[in-house]
Amino acid sequence: MKKTYHAAVYLRLSKEDGDIEIGDKRESNSISNQKDLIMEYLQEKPEIEIVSVRTDDGYSGVDFNRPEVQEMFRDIEKGIIDCVVVKDLSRFGRNYIEVGKYLERIFPAKGIRFIAINDNYDSANRDYSQDIVMAFRNLINDSYLRDLSIKIRSHLEIKRKNGEFIGAFVCYGYLKSEENKNRLVIDPFAAGVVRDIFRMKMDGMSSYAIAEKLNELKILSPMEYKKSIGLNYETSFKAHPQAAWSANAVLRILTNEIYTGTLVQGRKTTPNHKLKVRKEKDEKEWARVENSHEPVIDRFYFEAVQRILERDTRTSPGEKYVYPLCGLVYCGDCGSPMIRNIKRSGDRNYFYYICKNHRETKQCSSHRISEEELLAVVFAEIQIHIKSVLHMKDALERIREAPARQMEIKRIQEHILKKEEELQRAERLKCGVYEDLKDELIDVDEYRILKAEFEKRIASAREAIEKYQEKQKEIQNNCSSRYDWMEYFTEYKNIPELTRRIAVIFIDRILIYEENRMKIVYTFQDEFMEILSRLTETGEVAAGSSPEREDR
Repeated sequence: MKKTYHAAVYLRLSKEDGDIEIGDKRESNSISNQKDLIMEYLQEKPEIEIVSVRTDDGYSGVDFNRPEVQEMFRDIEKGIIDCVVVKDLSRFGRNYIEVGKYLERIFPAKGIRFIAINDNYDSANRDYSQDIVMAFRNLINDSYLRDLSIKIRSHLEIKRKNGEFIGAFVCYGYLKSEENKNRLVIDPFAAGVVRDIFRMKMDGMSSYAIAEKLNELKILSPMEYKKSIGLNYETSFKAHPQAAWSANAVLRILTNEIYTGTLVQGRKTTPNHKLKVRKEKDEKEWARVENSHEPVIDRFYFEAVQRILERDTRTSPGEKYVYPLCGLVYCGDCGSPMIRNIKRSGDRNYFYYICKNHRETKQCSSHRISEEELLAVVFAEIQIHIKSVLHMKDALERIREAPARQMEIKRIQEHILKKEEELQRAERLKCGVYEDLKDELIDVDEYRILKAEFEKRIASAREAIEKYQEKQKEIQNNCSSRYDWMEYFTEYKNIPELTRRIAVIFIDRILIYEENRMKIVYTFQDEFMEILSRLTETGEVAAGSSPEREDR
């Protein structure tokens, strides 16, 4: 009596391994065509009874971590099926070692009949002379997947370097452009929430307080918002059925450089197409492209927030905002943070700062200073600093068309012309030594020495020309974009009080010394001194003028 086989029909299609790429291949490997071909084939096999049809649509054949193929294997273990039918071997899998293990060991040991129709393979009618052919086909399938993986990786790397977004979902605040899915465009509502988050952080709110405020205002969390606009979005950060704002969600937004218009991709990778364990890449290997899309947050304010996050700026118990100078005051002698303390004096509280190292170890003096005095001095000094920067900004505008500036450009152009002549002369001499070698006027060793010397001169001349051209462009653009930061001072030229936002934007740190002496280190201090030096040379600012209030 002829045996009846109980079969599972297995179908697979994957974008990742290139199965639905173009034209005829896509049509040939479509799920419906795989199924039609198998059903037509089984009509001529009355001994095979179809028990199940398993379909993995969108899964690579690189391994067997596919839901439907795993269900099929469980049916084999339970004895429900004893036959597997596929269109061809590549539909079953493309991993040479894994596929070979099933064909040569697991299936024969369990009495499983395996049929690959287009490969003309049926283990029940096995022609052992064809085993070598099947092994080669299996190896070719594996090699195909490896080569395709390399091509896909290379293609995606090019896209990353070109500033094209290749992720499945964009971060909160952006959407994929309808015209180009690889380009990011601002989502007006979500971007507004992101700006509010940055503003609240600069105003002194903790990440937890910001999250509470957003939940209080009934603003949907990033996950719930994406669902509300029709995106099928899932995340591993979800902890409750209705995802709410959390301190971590706020922190992820505050530290994401994408909001400045910079796209950072390729932070993780897998060793190869067979190993799916992701590992962090070195930061130097990340694909980082500036100005790839419209920014939500100005770089100036983003960097101010990063400075805040680097410091210990916890709020006091019961408070939602940190104090204006929290995380900015340090001991000028030992470098330790200064801690804000409170002391009761009569009917009022007296606040002061004291060296942390002194309080904990007594290895430094207290450097004690009252908060009221500190705030008053810092407020006065920052007003002077802002006025100094704006004065320098005006001075830069005055020298934009000054005769001295035009003379400087002319001198640079003369230098460029001279270096171009040197370059042309070196190139002629380099060609000449080759002619001398051909005419046997010099030997090979002499040729190599002279050639190396002239190549060195050529490289040096080209480098000098580039530097002069950059300097000329810088002067023509009024000191280049390095001085764009001065524009922000205009917004704060008439500050009525010292707020947390003003402090974190303009102050890097405040150093407190003995006898209440202090030094304020401002942000952009180096840039300020560079401009001061330039303006001093032109006579626009008196020598020795400086906004830095040191040891006051």
